[in-house]
Amino acid sequence: MENLWQFILLIAIIIVQGLLINPKTKSTRVIFITMCFIELAFISGFRSWNIGNDTQAYINVFILSGSYPELLKSHMEVGYLIFNRFLHLFTSNPQVLLITTSIFIIGAWLKTFYKYSIALLFSVLLFVILEYSTTLTMIRQEIAIGIVLLSIPFIIRRQLFFFALMVILATSFHISAVFAIILYFLYNLSFNTKYVLIALTSTLVIFLFLVPILDIIINITGRYGSYKGNILLGEETRVASLVKTVVQFSITCFCYFSYRYIRPQTDKSCYQIKTSFLLWCSLFALCMQFISIRGTVMERLVLYYSFINFISIPFFVSYYPKRTQIFISVSMICCFILYKSIVFVYRPEWNYVLPFEFCF
Repeated sequence: MENLWQFILLIAIIIVQGLLINPKTKSTRVIFITMCFIELAFISGFRSWNIGNDTQAYINVFILSGSYPELLKSHMEVGYLIFNRFLHLFTSNPQVLLITTSIFIIGAWLKTFYKYSIALLFSVLLFVILEYSTTLTMIRQEIAIGIVLLSIPFIIRRQLFFFALMVILATSFHISAVFAIILYFLYNLSFNTKYVLIALTSTLVIFLFLVPILDIIINITGRYGSYKGNILLGEETRVASLVKTVVQFSITCFCYFSYRYIRPQTDKSCYQIKTSFLLWCSLFALCMQFISIRGTVMERLVLYYSFINFISIPFFVSYYPKRTQIFISVSMICCFILYKSIVFVYRPEWNYVLPFEFCF
């Protein structure tokens, strides 16, 4: 409990900066996002090696990259191993791994918000509260997600070849990124009752028959063998998946309710992203999160769709009258802070980031 002040302080700094700068114009948006990038990348890049559940494992792999034959014995994807080997050509100090990956990961997230968010401060706050701690742990997958984020323009411009190349690159850092290819086909899909029912029915079928499905996937990929024969979760992991499912369910319901009942007659655009795409990503994130109640490995797929929450929530909030927008935004921020604070206090093992320490 006593370490929560670090989490609250970071949020307070972002809020104060946002209120003082008021990122509404192009120049103020650039100033705000640049300041946030410097601060978040610095904190992440110069963190101690014991911050983040998997950080030490990544440090060990970087150390092994000095001996390439030994490095290839790692279970990690070839793209990530080559990246480590490349960095090791310049320095053997493992901190460079955290610095470079932090710059890329934070840069990809914030660039996406800058380009597509209708309320930049709101999006950055949601990211800091809900996602930032994850970037300190899941380096390989966060790199993969960053590559997918940077490839959004290819989805919008309907350039399948280039988007597929980006997905292949992301897959070389984390195999789960292969499922991001679905994003391309969701973009032009109408969000109607027929397709929604198909998605929900398919989710229920996958949920019921997850064990044989995952066994097939594990046999084909040769990865995540530790999950085979042990798909049903223990109590602690089940609690995590249930809580995350409730959170994503609330987000999806809010987005759909706002779209269905509050949407103004002249529907505004979300910085070139189709509204239907926002809804589909939110629904797919919910479906994947629900399936993860039965198989924790499925949580790896949620982030390739839930990233849109940080853009869609501010967008759908903008449907409401001005005063109502302020009330909803503040209420959401408070609820998410409370949720994350409870996780930090009662389930710190989910993500070891507090108390935070620098490497120096």
